[in-house]
Amino acid sequence: MYYSITQSCIKEIQYGEPSTTFAGSTSFTANLPSSPQSRKSTTARGNRFTKCSAENVSPVPSAPSPKQSEKNRAYKLNKPKIRQKMSAFFGLDATKEFCAFYSVSFPQGITDDDAHTLWNIWQTRCRKEHNLKSFIWVSERQKNNTLHFHLLTNTRMPIKDVNGYMRTSLLPYCHLYGWNVDKIRKYNGVDVDNVWLPKRRKGVAASRRRPRADARAHLGKYLTKYVSKNKSTFTRLAWHQSRDISALFTAQNFDVSEKTDLLTFFNSTKENWKKFEYPFVSVYIHPTICDLTNYLQLEELNNNVWRILNEKNPP
Repeated sequence: MYYSITQSCIKEIQYGEPSTTFAGSTSFTANLPSSPQSRKSTTARGNRFTKCSAENVSPVPSAPSPKQSEKNRAYKLNKPKIRQKMSAFFGLDATKEFCAFYSVSFPQGITDDDAHTLWNIWQTRCRKEHNLKSFIWVSERQKNNTLHFHLLTNTRMPIKDVNGYMRTSLLPYCHLYGWNVDKIRKYNGVDVDNVWLPKRRKGVAASRRRPRADARAHLGKYLTKYVSKNKSTFTRLAWHQSRDISALFTAQNFDVSEKTDLLTFFNSTKENWKKFEYPFVSVYIHPTICDLTNYLQLEELNNNVWRILNEKNPP
């Protein structure tokens, strides 16, 4: 038995042993203490709460990409994974300094394929012109059945420029859809908001603004609710994340012999947790976003992972 912890829940795994101390990264493995030995052989050595560093991180061999054999494949949001990656993304120092939430919409009636084509063109232009690099995006179907997209990023991009990129991309489609060229030239369908200082709070006195820690929790609740209610099925990718966000860790594992520190906190607040029983695992979920960073080292480790990838691959 072992315990796996994220910022939203604690899982009690009835069978098996954790292969690594930290989990959730597609590019790295990490153990405490830093050692080339296996997780099992290092469990009893040293203090589990030693400082995380780049030395704790080992690259995972790349696996071949799965073949896209089914042309009519249906895609859905991987809700648990999206929530976990968003929590990891919010914990980055770069994100705490700045985080923007973009909403990108299209004229009604555009097909899903064309919407995705334009979305990819827009992202490519943003990467080339404004170094868009760290991001998570999700797609959503509006009530009029037209796709639109939401993107979180810690890259600063001028809103006038990014609206212009989409406006330029839309113009060749005017003849195909019978759109009014003059209206498309005035396209203003890319909206952006600063996560830490939303538009509706910019005129509010500093003393009344939401602290960043509260803003993070508030946005986490909002996005969790948004992702949970999104039950649409798509013919193309429903969501995507940049390589450096995919590499972030989302959970920390404790085996039975190491559970004392974890359960001390858990038992002191157990009346606040809801329990869900499954055949091989029990899941405890806090009714609010529970900040576990006081006893998890995920943020420190993830900041090292993010720096490693961005130093190797500068914009």
